[in-house]
This record gives sequence, structure tokens and C-alpha cells, in this order.
Amino acid sequence: MDPFEEFEFKPLTDGLGFHKKKQANPAPEENFVATPRIKKDQGLELIEEASTDPLRPPLPRKKATTASLPPTPGGLTEVGGDGTSSAAVDEILKTLQKNRRLDFDKSTTKQKITGTATKEEFKKTTFSFSAALLDGMLVVAASLLCMIILLVVTKVDLIGNLTNPDSQGMIYLATFSLFAGVSFIYLTVNRIFVGCTPGEWAFDQRIGKPEELNKAAYSLKVVARSLVVIATGFAILPVLSVLFNQDITGSITGAQLFKKA
Repeated sequence: MDPFEEFEFKPLTDGLGFHKKKQANPAPEENFVATPRIKKDQGLELIEEASTDPLRPPLPRKKATTASLPPTPGGLTEVGGDGTSSAAVDEILKTLQKNRRLDFDKSTTKQKITGTATKEEFKKTTFSFSAALLDGMLVVAASLLCMIILLVVTKVDLIGNLTNPDSQGMIYLATFSLFAGVSFIYLTVNRIFVGCTPGEWAFDQRIGKPEELNKAAYSLKVVARSLVVIATGFAILPVLSVLFNQDITGSITGAQLFKKA
């Protein structure tokens, strides 16, 4: 009980109206107290809205949960306002990847069934200095290897024979014959069995078209081209081909030089 509840100020004379008057009917107070009890039973939100005290801290609210929605026809689930769209993006990417994989599988299956593939196109070309340089280096290396083996077997003094040749100069003819023989084997074997030399392959060139590779006439044309190039000294016909922008050796022998288009 409040100790100041029974305290009251009394005037010196009666009738001035300062004395405390006790309420006779306490029913309104009970009604006032009963009202918030009814509101408290209805929930915390109604009490917070009914509060008029500006210093009273607000009560914590429950986070609104996103109601689960039925899936859309596209297979994606709608996301609430407080969610993210990462799930929808993932589903789109998965769908695109699946469609791309299906297209690739269909094209591969179609190629296997029909047996068709993209054919390479070739066009006529002329002498390539870069391809000839690479082939020349390989031929020189092979010629030196053969010469080393020959000198080891015969035990001939190559430097002495070159500085003091015989009257007929057979040492020079023998050296050129060794180089020419290695060149002929190099050009002929690579072009007959592969269709091109390593230098021509490096620069997308070849002798004849791929469908001519297994024909007997193709081998004869390759042999004839190699003999013509060696007989003319390796340089005369290539230089003329560059000057006239035409494969003169191919026109003579029928072994035309082609390049991938």
C-alpha cells in the first residue's frame, strides 16, 4: 500500500474544496483495468498500437515468413521479398547448359549416322620460302649424318680430299650425289606416304589433294617432281615460280602444290 495514499491536505476552514474526496464507485477503474487485459489476450501487436507512451520501447515483432508458393510452369519457384533470386538464376543456367549438351549430342549422332564430316578445302598455291627453308635444314642435317656414317665406315679424310681433289674432281661429285640422294628420299617418301614434307605440313601445304594420295599416278607424279627439282639445282624452278606467281614444277609434272583455304 502506498504510504502517501492516506495523506491529504486539510484547509483551515471547511468548504474551500481542498480536502480529498473519496470515489464512491470504483467500477470505472475496474473497467479501465479490464480493458487492457482483454487486449493483452488478443496479442502483443494490439498492446503496442494502443500504447501512447513515447518513452516506451517497442516490442519485438516476428519476422514475416514467406509463404510457399506452387511451382510455376517453367519449373522455377517464386521468391519472396526478403529472399534472393540466386535459385532462379541457377535453374536458368542449368537449363541452358542442358539444351546446349542436347544440341551437341544431336549433331554428333547425326554425323555418326550420315558419316559426313566437314571437308577441308584446298586451293592452288606457289613456292613457299619458309617451307623450303625448314625442309632444307632437315635435308642438310640428314646428309651430314649419312656422311659421318660413311666416313666412319670408310675411314676417309674428307678435309684432305676436299682441299686436294683429284684431277677429275670426283670428290665434289660424290658429295653432291650424297646430298641429292638424301633430298630425293626425303621429298619422295614424305610426299608419297604423308602427302607433304614436314616443311609443307608446317605451313598448311601439300602435293595434290587428299583423295589422290592412294592412286598410283600420284606416286609417279611425286617422283617426277622430285627429279625435276634436283636436276634443276633446287633453286631455278622455285625462283621462277615466285616470279611468275605460279607453280611451274607442278605444271610440268602434274604434282600441283596446294594450300588449305
